[in-house]
Amino acid sequence: MSSAKTTSHAPGSGQLLRIVAGLHAGASRELAEREMILVGSGDDCDIVLADSGVASHHALISLVDGHFNLRALDAPLRLEGRILHPGDPVELGKVERVGLGDAALAFGHVDDPAWLALAPEGSGFAHAPVRPGVPFARRLPMIAAIAVLSLASLAIFAAVMPADEAPFDVEARLQSLAREYRVAEARVERDVEGVAVLSGTVKDVVTRQRMRQQLDSERIDASLSLRTGEDMAQDVADVLRGHFPAEKTRYLGNNDVEVTGYFDDMAALEAFATSRAMRETGVRRVIPINLATPADDAAAAADVEEVRIVAIERGENAHVVDADGVRYAVGAELPGKGTLLAIGEHAQVLREDGSLAKLRAEPLEAGDTATAESPGEAEAEGADALSAVASAPKSRAYATEQARAAAQRK
Repeated sequence: MSSAKTTSHAPGSGQLLRIVAGLHAGASRELAEREMILVGSGDDCDIVLADSGVASHHALISLVDGHFNLRALDAPLRLEGRILHPGDPVELGKVERVGLGDAALAFGHVDDPAWLALAPEGSGFAHAPVRPGVPFARRLPMIAAIAVLSLASLAIFAAVMPADEAPFDVEARLQSLAREYRVAEARVERDVEGVAVLSGTVKDVVTRQRMRQQLDSERIDASLSLRTGEDMAQDVADVLRGHFPAEKTRYLGNNDVEVTGYFDDMAALEAFATSRAMRETGVRRVIPINLATPADDAAAAADVEEVRIVAIERGENAHVVDADGVRYAVGAELPGKGTLLAIGEHAQVLREDGSLAKLRAEPLEAGDTATAESPGEAEAEGADALSAVASAPKSRAYATEQARAAAQRK
């Protein structure tokens, strides 16, 4: 870790970070290729700023293949004409002033002429001229009149306002909303203006919009600083991009992200998943799905005896029951049949080859085993069943990948 007042001697890349405003103005640091710099007031930061308004972990700066990536962490960043909120990333292609509290920095190529366009230090607002004072004795009548009016207003206010009305607890209401909408890592804090702010992670953009609409409908003076699971999955993909490119990242809930790809060195991937750069994305756990591993489990699944379904229960707790009394909820694997996709008017199964089938219950009195209709018959069951599998690739590789993902999540 280095302070903001020192210059690092990393291998030369021609890229430079400079402090352009604040207590440490004039300090600079040369950046190495594929380097990540954590800036803030915390002792564990690479660049420590002692200026007012600088958060413990304020910003994360990375240089990958000559491109600068900037991410706001615990507090917003001020850019030219915009605000970068916590958790939001941006790629900067030019030298641009970045404000952190009372400090500011910029980064770019050392010979970039844009350095000359930054605002010079020492500029400020002129003090207002001092107005001549008015003798205190001349102001006494006005003060007395104002005092009388104030007392009258106070008496009217006390008469019309309920005496025992309890104040509204904004923070308690935000905590209740966080539980209702299942906000992961929910925190309620106050910003610099005293406004309550709920931060954390929600499943998607729709959930965040519903929470905002509910606050507006209840006229609650509060702010939301919520990331979505999609944002977190994309952040994990961005951090992995220069080291372990992933085929797909998916948010699983509770700040867990599933990473699918072809990884040759799983030990190195697991070590990188616990690194500081990954922790700064807010992810709690990275669950790797390695497609490079031989799919022996798919061959073994072919030898599993097909389960016999004797009952289909619909309603709030929908499930199916086999001949042994075992219950299977939606999403469960039915041995020899596939994945139980949905239970509505008909029970739908996603088979191993990616096709859709309708499942019928065969009670114990019947001698035949349960059969599944062909994909063509299943497609005639309606648009709801088709849309449920519209995004499922018709391949055995996809079914194998999903089986591995399910095993990792157990």
